[in-house]
Amino acid sequence: MIDDIFRATFHFEDPSGASSTSCYFQQTADNSSTNRDAVELARALEDELDSLIVAVLASTFWFTAVEVRKVYDFAEPFWLESSAPQPGTVVGPGLPSNCCVVMSLNQTTFGAKSNARMFWPGVPESKTNVGTLDATFQSTEWAALRDRMLLPFNSISDTGVYSLGMISQKVLNATPPAKDWPGAFAFITSANVNPILGIQRRRTTRVVGSVT
Repeated sequence: MIDDIFRATFHFEDPSGASSTSCYFQQTADNSSTNRDAVELARALEDELDSLIVAVLASTFWFTAVEVRKVYDFAEPFWLESSAPQPGTVVGPGLPSNCCVVMSLNQTTFGAKSNARMFWPGVPESKTNVGTLDATFQSTEWAALRDRMLLPFNSISDTGVYSLGMISQKVLNATPPAKDWPGAFAFITSANVNPILGIQRRRTTRVVGSVT
C-alpha cells in the first residue's frame, strides 16, 4: 500500500563467510494484488540491480539474494529473492568483507546528521590504492549503481512503485515503546560514493593496513 515502508537487505558470500548491506524504501503507488508488496520490491531490485552490483564486486565475492521485509504498516511475510548466486565480474581477490565502499544517502527532511550510509562489501583489491577507490572505477561502475538506486523501482508484474529513503532513528524512537515509522522516513534526494574505504564494524574510515 502507498506509504508502506520496507527494509531491503542485499546478501553476499565470500571465502570468509556472509556479509550484507541494507537500506529502506517507501511505496509510492499501489499494487493491484494484496500481500505482494515485499515480493514485488524484491524482484524489482534483483532485476534492476543485479548486473550493476556484480560489476563492482571482486570475483571472489558472490551476490546471492535480496531480502525485503515490511516494517510499516500491516504485517506481511518477508520475501527472499534468490536467483543463482552471481560472482563479481572484477577478476581478482577482494578485500576482507569488513572493508567496504561507503555510499552516503542524503535527504533534506532532517538535519544532515541524519543522512544514511550503506557499507558495500566485495571491494576488488585491484581497484584500490592505499585505502582509496580507483577514480575511474568510482566514476563509472559505482556511479551507475548509485544513479540507478536513486530512481523509482517499478513492480515487475504489477503496478507498485517504490523509492529509496532512510529512517531517522532519533525520530523513530522519540516516544518509546511506540515507533513513528512514517515520521522517521525521508526520501533520498542524492547519493555519493566515498573514495575512502570504510570499516563496516566500526562505521569509521581508515586507510587499509593502518594501525588501529
